[in-house]
This record gives sequence, structure tokens and C-alpha cells, in this order.
Amino acid sequence: MVKHIVLVRFKKETSQAAIRAIFEKIRALESVLPTMQSFDYGLYNGAEARYKGFDYAFYMTFNNAQERDEYLVHPEHVKVGTELRSMLDPEGSESFFAFDYDTDLL
Repeated sequence: MVKHIVLVRFKKETSQAAIRAIFEKIRALESVLPTMQSFDYGLYNGAEARYKGFDYAFYMTFNNAQERDEYLVHPEHVKVGTELRSMLDPEGSESFFAFDYDTDLL
């Protein structure tokens, strides 16, 4: 199983309603891309020392790397991803970080 994890930092002026809406658009990709096995997201709530400036994280799972790769280039993912990136904070350090791993390779 491949887990696709993304950390993001939104522009300060981004409303909670807009943040919820973009995550619901990402969640809706499950109906378009049946290889997307699961999706979840949340607001950072850990220690200040570990914060690193990322506000939210989300993740999704796929059966394998090929399914994840198909998702990454799918036109609906590209559309939602472009909208998400337009909402991210352009100031300071990176506002987007993705990390994928395959649980079968551990």
C-alpha cells in the first residue's frame, strides 16, 4: 500500500470555509478515481517546536505506486491541485511538502 502524505500552509487570509471546501474537493476525487482508497485531513495540533509552519496535513492511500502515479497525472487531480496551490502561502519557506511511502517495502 502506498501512502501519499501532503503538508500545506495556507495564506493567512484563507477562510476556514475555503479550506474545508478545497479538502472536500480533494475527498471528492475518490468518486472519480476509484484507485484512491482513503482520504483524511486535519489541522496541526502538535508541539510548537515541531511546527515548521505547516497548518494542515492530508493523506490518501493507494494499492501500489502505479495507482498513485495514475492519480498524480489525472486531469481532475491536476485541476484540484492547481486550485490548492493557489491558496498556499507564497511567503517564507516552502508551503507545500509531499512524502510518499510504500508500506510493503518496510
